[in-house]
Amino acid sequence: MSAPDTDVEKQEKRHKPSLWGIKGAMLFGALMIILLLFFVIDNGRDDETTQGLSNSSEAASESTAAPVDPVATGTNESN
Repeated sequence: MSAPDTDVEKQEKRHKPSLWGIKGAMLFGALMIILLLFFVIDNGRDDETTQGLSNSSEAASESTAAPVDPVATGTNESN
């Protein structure tokens, strides 16, 4: 059952700001999700991939070995 005297045009006019707000919030949410996906994809790359694209001679010259401690274990004097 419906109300006997509904004026759809009048109700549509009264609810227009609320409907625009809901549509704006939905658009904002969708935009934030899309930006989040781009951010995650952009930051998800491996460091090797980005270093390999920049300059491979610099990456090859870097040493990855741990520094050697000159002090003998258990003493305060060097070898």
